[in-house]
Amino acid sequence: MKNVSNIIFMKRVGWALLLLAANLFLLESLSAQTRLVSDVDRRAGPRATLQKPVAFEVGDHTVLVEGIMFTGTQYLFDNLLVGDLVPDTVDEWGHFYGGVFDLRTVRKMANSLSYGFDGRLLINGFGGDASTRGRFDVFVNSYRGKFSYGNFDDRNAIAISPRYTLSGEANLFYDGFFAPSDRRAFRYRTRLSSFLIDAAIDDDGRNYNAGFLYRSPSRTRKDSWSMHYNGGDFLDRYHRNGITAAYLVSIGSVDLIASGSWDEFDPYGRFASFDRYSGSFGASWKVGATTLSAGFLLAETNDGPLETAYTVGLRHDLARGLSLNFGYIYLDSESEGTDGLPVTAGEFSGFRTSIAYQF
Repeated sequence: MKNVSNIIFMKRVGWALLLLAANLFLLESLSAQTRLVSDVDRRAGPRATLQKPVAFEVGDHTVLVEGIMFTGTQYLFDNLLVGDLVPDTVDEWGHFYGGVFDLRTVRKMANSLSYGFDGRLLINGFGGDASTRGRFDVFVNSYRGKFSYGNFDDRNAIAISPRYTLSGEANLFYDGFFAPSDRRAFRYRTRLSSFLIDAAIDDDGRNYNAGFLYRSPSRTRKDSWSMHYNGGDFLDRYHRNGITAAYLVSIGSVDLIASGSWDEFDPYGRFASFDRYSGSFGASWKVGATTLSAGFLLAETNDGPLETAYTVGLRHDLARGLSLNFGYIYLDSESEGTDGLPVTAGEFSGFRTSIAYQF
């Protein structure tokens, strides 16, 4: 009877996983996901030694369940041209909430190959409005690298930038804004010695990107370099070629990152091509259970006015997986292309606080 009960339980779990996978695929098919997972990750620090995702076996497959949940408030000043960067509030406190929930299934075979499915739900809410989006990957992994189809991970995941150092509710808008497409893509990732290599192309061929990340093997400090190229369609208005290079140094509990970006945009209409240049810097310092961070960005688009962004953030780890977050954000970015249409837009400042739990 015990074996029969186990078989029934495994079948039920298997059907539940299948339904969740189908739901994720449907959600992804209906709408594109524009939110960066890194916007959520900086609210949670590195996993503690004993902190592990929920894991169990279903047949010969290992299933992992993990995620981050958060809730908080914000107050904006001079909220002009907010756009979709943050929920809009006019000199009053507003409530936001959301999370990222991952379901990861993998099976390792005797011939060193493994295959699996990654599913992700992203929930984003403000006041009484909420949206739920889905991402997924199906993959095969071998000693030659990982081949996948989907969009589970951000395709600039190995491209370090000053956003990489931020903590709490800090957000350096438009640093990494011209990231690669988040549409479903064919992707290849591999490790060669100290290098990580990542390349992808959309399933419709409209967007493509490639990059590498190098980490020095030093024991006393860690130096990292990254280079990232992205090209193809942007905003359904331009053909884009963009390169971002960055350097990170970690010494003890201090991280420093500097990066520079160049993007060339060629409008589809009868307009001249134009460029966007940006430079950014970020720093973080961990003191006990508290991580402090700050960053700034300077940019120029189409020889227009100087675009600026500043942010400071704080994350305090209350307990394993539980953190209190704070951030001040400032953005003054108003630019347009040769076609007269805006490329970046935002003019506001404000405070955000939240509490987050990672499991």
